[in-house]
Amino acid sequence: MAPRYAFYLLFIASGFAGLIYESVWTHYLKLYLGHAAYAQSLVLIVFMGGMALGAALCARVSTRIRNPLAAYAAIEGVIGVCALVFHEIFVAATDWSYASLLPALGTYWPAQSAGWIALAAKLTVACVLILPQSVLLGATFPLMSAGLVRTTNAGTRPVLGEPVAMLYFANSLGAAAGVLASGFTSRRPTSSSGCWRGWRTTCWRPAGLCRSCGISPARPNPSSSSPATPTPIR
Repeated sequence: MAPRYAFYLLFIASGFAGLIYESVWTHYLKLYLGHAAYAQSLVLIVFMGGMALGAALCARVSTRIRNPLAAYAAIEGVIGVCALVFHEIFVAATDWSYASLLPALGTYWPAQSAGWIALAAKLTVACVLILPQSVLLGATFPLMSAGLVRTTNAGTRPVLGEPVAMLYFANSLGAAAGVLASGFTSRRPTSSSGCWRGWRTTCWRPAGLCRSCGISPARPNPSSSSPATPTPIR
């Protein structure tokens, strides 16, 4: 089993990547929605709500997962792949909405409400673009926590709260660093084509981090891979 601090470092990287995603999504969606305030509000709602949903769903099944660290690695890998293809999916989805969805809605709704209907449709498309990744990001904390708790020696049961607290600290630290990195070190484009290239490159950086996080977790000891029975802490 890898040293515990190695998993804390992985979770710092995971938090770092997650907040870069949030920043990049905001830049993409403000072009599509036409207003930075709409984009920032939507990304915040979907990001936090999706993470809460992912954590809640994963918490229900985490006790039935034989190897939470392997599941964590798989999810990080999927998140990384989603980041790699996000640009292409975004361009395809927005092109489709402009070419087909919005004109079709305009033919069925009166002109007085067309603006609100178009905005609602664009918000829905934007939500669909980032909700799956947000749910997956929310599932990482319960899985990593379960993996570390199961591999903690029985003699140290009274301090089981320590790895969970340290994971939360590590993830928050990485998230704060990710906000600073995306705000001050991302490329500042001077043209439309440069805009796409800059944000695409910025999105690829956390993709590499997530793929590294997915590859790095070691398998737990066979004796501790089965679901653990919760032990009351006195």
